[in-house]
Amino acid sequence: MNYSAERINQFIRENRFEELIAISEQRHRKQFEELREMIRIANKDVQHEKVTEAVLITGPSSSGKTTFAHLVAEMLSEDGYDCTVISFDNYYKDRAEIQKMHLENGFVPSEDNDYDYETLDAFDVEFFKKQMNEYLSGKEIVLPKYDFTSGKRVPGDIVLKPTEKDMLIIEGIHALNPALRTGVEFMFSFNVYICPFDFFGADQNEKVIRPQELRFMRRAVRDSVKRGATLRRTMEMWPNVRRGEEKFIKPMKAYTDFFFNSSLEYEIAYLKKRIFEMREELDEDGKKMLVKFVPIRTLEYFEGIDGFEIPEKSIFNEFYIK
Repeated sequence: MNYSAERINQFIRENRFEELIAISEQRHRKQFEELREMIRIANKDVQHEKVTEAVLITGPSSSGKTTFAHLVAEMLSEDGYDCTVISFDNYYKDRAEIQKMHLENGFVPSEDNDYDYETLDAFDVEFFKKQMNEYLSGKEIVLPKYDFTSGKRVPGDIVLKPTEKDMLIIEGIHALNPALRTGVEFMFSFNVYICPFDFFGADQNEKVIRPQELRFMRRAVRDSVKRGATLRRTMEMWPNVRRGEEKFIKPMKAYTDFFFNSSLEYEIAYLKKRIFEMREELDEDGKKMLVKFVPIRTLEYFEGIDGFEIPEKSIFNEFYIK
């Protein structure tokens, strides 16, 4: 689907932006209901007294995976499942171990950004599978937590105890990778790929903002507040992020049971305003660098707005900073 600047701007000018938010969020709610029904249909033949099942969620950066996973857990809890969200990011190997692995393979980076932290080899897959199998055998496990500041994995504070009807919601860039499930026998698993798939058009769609450009803006806005990253830092990291997506995430579409489109028609107005504000903090070289990631000329066609209310259960809460 393509969203037009003319239509979005009209909602803003007519003070009907709340209506546009409602329309956009309704599209998401419809997808959630479709997902729920597909899981019910796929799961109808599971007849065990005790079940441990999994919904596996992947998608490229800033698609809304984390918030989406928690919303899926909340939704499936209504169907009687005891849901737990597991982030595969917490199974990273220690940063020093990852860097050592690269050096031993003959890779000498020019800077820290050059290390490949998105390869499956950067994760402790065997530990993940060990924990899943222990859980499936009826044992309780302590989920790990990764400290991204120190670059070390530490024991977390979530103790997972098997119940009568468990649903694990596992999200991460490698969540759909078959290597994670080799030797791990969930009674049922369902694969979801989340991404904003829509384009935003201007000048009668002669100019467009593509999904990967939208995701860059989402990430820049989110990380500036929630992770303390400058816009320049996001620009420096983005090429490696995109390479990892093409190499590790895009191929997982072949294993997907359900595609969730996380685009929201109203979001471009907010992202435009925030990106233009952040752009003013860049020097001239930074502004020239930014146009490699965001079509500034196209973005100018969209009116900017902030200070509005969005639903508590909106995926966009992951990126919306009041």
